Amino acid sequence: MAEPTLLQQGRRINFLKKLQSLCGVVPLGIFFCFHLVANYTLTWSIPAYDAFSHFLETMPYKDLLEIVVIFLPLLFHAIIGIYIVFTGSNNVSTYGYMRNWRYLFQRITGVIAFAFLVWHVIGLKWAVSLMPDGGSTFSILQTAVANPVALVAFIIGVYSCLYHFVNGLWTFCITWGITLTPRSQQITSYLCLALFVVGAFFVGQMIFCMVTG
Repeated sequence: MAEPTLLQQGRRINFLKKLQSLCGVVPLGIFFCFHLVANYTLTWSIPAYDAFSHFLETMPYKDLLEIVVIFLPLLFHAIIGIYIVFTGSNNVSTYGYMRNWRYLFQRITGVIAFAFLVWHVIGLKWAVSLMPDGGSTFSILQTAVANPVALVAFIIGVYSCLYHFVNGLWTFCITWGITLTPRSQQITSYLCLALFVVGAFFVGQMIFCMVTG
């Protein structure tokens, strides 16, 4: 069997990059938004947050849904993302355009977000799954960020996820040919910036309630 040509390899890589971009929006982006909404119940009351967390933990087919909707897409998105990080070129030192800086921050926040999610799953999710019935999910969360270093890491991780998702929406629209003109890309850039500001505000509220109890 003949080896694929450079053109064929390029097409395969571009296809994987497009699939990785789609995966970052569906299902990972949808889940991220849902997860933020679920955690925002903390601003209502601690019992509301614990009740919603308990509901999610006792959902039918929870483990299967997490594997199919979260873990496998996240693994694929991370593997292709790491490939892009190590093969992509960064020229912000030569061309300090906003697009180049956004490209750089997208890669940096992607690495931070992946490390944060690994810590989040191991340190919090498994702790919740081992929690006896009637225990408080909030108490586990608050204990996890009681250390100032852990709290700073948590804040950086959450905001990195938020930036990576919002900026990823912008690049997704370009990658999939939704915004082809400079004007359309500028409009979606403003919309994504507004989405980030609103999301950052709600995340800040959530973190404040988490720390103060």
